[in-house]
Amino acid sequence: MKFQHALIAIFVTLIWGSAFAVIEIGMQGFPPIFNASLRFLTASIPLVFFIKRPQVSPWFLLLFGMNYVLMFSLMYVGMKWGMPSGLTSLVLQTAVLFALILSAFALQEFPNKLQILGVLIGLSGIALISTDRDSFTSITAFLLVLGAAFFYGASSIIMKRAGNVDMLALLIWGCLIPPLPLFALSLMLESGQWQALTNMSFMGGFSIYYTSLLGTVLAFALWGWLLKRYPANMVVPFNLLVPVFGILTSYILLDEQVTQTAAIACVIVFSGLLIVSFHNKINQWALQKIRMPRSQQ
Repeated sequence: MKFQHALIAIFVTLIWGSAFAVIEIGMQGFPPIFNASLRFLTASIPLVFFIKRPQVSPWFLLLFGMNYVLMFSLMYVGMKWGMPSGLTSLVLQTAVLFALILSAFALQEFPNKLQILGVLIGLSGIALISTDRDSFTSITAFLLVLGAAFFYGASSIIMKRAGNVDMLALLIWGCLIPPLPLFALSLMLESGQWQALTNMSFMGGFSIYYTSLLGTVLAFALWGWLLKRYPANMVVPFNLLVPVFGILTSYILLDEQVTQTAAIACVIVFSGLLIVSFHNKINQWALQKIRMPRSQQ
């Protein structure tokens, strides 16, 4: 990969990683589900009027959008109920592990032994995080974010089912689905929506536009641009930087502290993600070591 393109990949992961701290700041004056509905509204309008609808059925588009409804409502509520933004960025990356598991059932794509090992290591790290009550105030909040990671993993399976379509168009039109269900869900479960709009702070508005235009539209467009030019196994591993930037920006902007238990769990989860992401290279290295004559080892 060219150096300038690697910088673009790092820039995208910086946007995605820092978005969690920005969400936390902007959500202080907003009901969480209502905040999520505004994010998708600003991501789809007015772009949906300038981008042609992708060649997928309306039912597929509905499935794609409703998966986002589940994912983001769980994530935003989990963060509102006490899940730190830095840890949220890490737990959400376990979507990679869930995607591997779901691929076996939905696509009959079974992971190899090394990937299974990576999944088990990653999930053990998540189990360790769940025991660290000094990192978050509610186990419910942790489970909500873990549920969001599951649906994040499911979104990759749905995208794969879409076939050869314009992914940016799928994203923009898919973002047109969540606002109404999320707003209806907000009206049923939350209050203060009108007050949140009329008393919106600068950071509240910045949070919505940052996560929608930068975190959703621009970052996804750049990521798709990279995937068209390079193999997925060269681009996707950059995703591992998301929790790094997430934890770092949460510390800088929110002064979030990482406990010793959480730090150990982060290393364990990160190790599992590394094994899953680089399993082919690890296999190749192991085979080379096995075949190498003793005199060269």
